[in-house]
Amino acid sequence: MTITTEQYLSAIKNSLSERQIVVLNSLFEFPYSRATAKELANVLSPENPNPIVASGQIGKIGKSISTFLSIVPKNYFNGHKNVPAYFRLIGPYDEKLGWQMNPNLKEALRQFSSASKINTYIFVWNPKRWTWETLEQDIEQVDLTGKCTKSWSCGNTKSIQPGDRVFLVKLGTEPKGIIGTGFATTEPFPESHWSGEDKKVSYIDIDFEVLLNPDKEPILTLDILRTGKLSQQNWTPQASGISIRPELVDELEAIWFEFLTTQIIRYNPFDPANNETQKTYIEGTPNQVTLTKYERNPFARKKCIEHYGLSCFVCGFNFEKTYGQIGMGFIHVHHLQQVANVRKTYKVNPIKDLRPVCPNCHSIIHKRKTAFTIDEMTEILKKNKNGQNTSQ
Repeated sequence: MTITTEQYLSAIKNSLSERQIVVLNSLFEFPYSRATAKELANVLSPENPNPIVASGQIGKIGKSISTFLSIVPKNYFNGHKNVPAYFRLIGPYDEKLGWQMNPNLKEALRQFSSASKINTYIFVWNPKRWTWETLEQDIEQVDLTGKCTKSWSCGNTKSIQPGDRVFLVKLGTEPKGIIGTGFATTEPFPESHWSGEDKKVSYIDIDFEVLLNPDKEPILTLDILRTGKLSQQNWTPQASGISIRPELVDELEAIWFEFLTTQIIRYNPFDPANNETQKTYIEGTPNQVTLTKYERNPFARKKCIEHYGLSCFVCGFNFEKTYGQIGMGFIHVHHLQQVANVRKTYKVNPIKDLRPVCPNCHSIIHKRKTAFTIDEMTEILKKNKNGQNTSQ
């Protein structure tokens, strides 16, 4: 029974849950991608490790792959009866050494991660070590233009890529906590040390899309970050560039989104009144259009895509179906509400107020001052497909 890398990759993308992918990645990270049930349990549930549960998870993953690929492994005796050895679809099993991940499955995981994974990092600002004299001007720039680009030391981390997510944590003095978020726009590059020392350190450029002044408005404090699952993360690192555990990112984004949409912040990025003047370029198009922060926020975007999928709501275009793996996960998200017509107290609902659209349709939606609705776009597309040219 041989399963190809392509078959494994298809099964990962179409049949496994996020949690199951986390389990596989945990096994993948062990030396030689080999681990016993006890070792795997200690990683998956350090507070309450249960080897039996870990074994069951591996079996369920194997069964999901088996069902999707219509491949049934040979039976084995489980102590009670003969049943399919679903765990063998993950790789061979040894009673002393545990599971050894199948090489084709390892390669499929590598390809899946490289195509879809955006890493999330903690960056640090300590006022005791560096005074941010332009903070207020930088916050105003974010408010006016939607972003502020800053070069920031990334410690010893060399793996940061453009598009990776950044959370900026203030340490050193109270209050301590998250004061900003953004996205990396470069790979690490060498520059002179920020302190003036005669040495080179690694930096990246960050487009901050949220910045808060802890002396003038609330921040997401360490007390909140140290509750629930988020307490598993070290929020007070000595240097920037520390990776946030992947299984915690969704909860962190949800809490950050809730914080920004409920707190009284001077230049709230999710206050429609503050978004009316923000302009940015839609990826892949020359047209300058108005975008709301909802369309770029990872939490709102994720919830929209989970509900509607990755096909354009107007024309049905799907990047993965057309371009294969390189197009996997790519789509724009459009905010249906016109910011000028929204109440100041309005709170976005990612499923009610957002829709996935391709870059072409997104650009045309914003081609006129009053954006086209989804229904108008669908009608325009229908008329032109039927040879009835239309002008708006």
